[in-house]
Amino acid sequence: MIPELYQKFPGVTTGNANILHLIVSCIDSQQLHTIICNVMSKKVKIFNVRSISTLLRTTLEWETFEQYCVWQLLSAESVPSESVIDALKDLKDSHHYELFSSMLVFLKSVKPTERVIKKLIALQNFKDQLVVPITVWWLDKFSDSVLSVLEGFLNSAVTNMDDKRLGMLVQYIEMICEAVDRDHKLFKQDGLWKLIKTSWGFISQAVKKSSPRVEQVIRNFQEGGEEENSGDDIPSDGSDEEELERPAARRTSKRRREVLDSDEE
Repeated sequence: MIPELYQKFPGVTTGNANILHLIVSCIDSQQLHTIICNVMSKKVKIFNVRSISTLLRTTLEWETFEQYCVWQLLSAESVPSESVIDALKDLKDSHHYELFSSMLVFLKSVKPTERVIKKLIALQNFKDQLVVPITVWWLDKFSDSVLSVLEGFLNSAVTNMDDKRLGMLVQYIEMICEAVDRDHKLFKQDGLWKLIKTSWGFISQAVKKSSPRVEQVIRNFQEGGEEENSGDDIPSDGSDEEELERPAARRTSKRRREVLDSDEE
């Protein structure tokens, strides 16, 4: 009956939170599986992309199993991750664990895009519940994509002297620094840290104080650069000292030949 309902009355049923709640409040696991199969077979379309965020906020008042069913159906229908993340916009309560747990699992299988990461950066009030765990996961699976996006954001913010955006980016990177090991690939991105170092001068003091790990990495990065430069000026193998000694040796040999020539005369 459910497939026919959605097929014959899509204008009324698609994206309708009341109808969806009526369904998930009275189905069992077998019926849920049947609906998922219909969704994946493209026989049924349950969600409207434009209203997903509103619908998800509505489900926060539903029972845990009902919310679980909704997320199973969302995954089956492969809705855009940007629309899912938008459900957290203006959300103040961080205790909706069904939402955060389900969203983490949903985003886990999504390759991060520029738009998705941009939305995450704006959700730093949910760093422990969502932002840090999913970013660390993405860094493990899609590190090049994530780091490339961050470098692009930083480059744009530095070019435009966008203080607010730079502050958010630095705080986001600070969160990641706290969550990953010291030998993580993140700390070896010279381009990214050069951009942060360049922007550090016009980042607010409040952001600097809240980002001790970033500041330490910049300091280490700067000290490493100075050591490298000093090493170029004075090589450790002593070859430069030999070069300084050679002219003196040549002058000594010349004087010695002049003395020998005078003696022969």
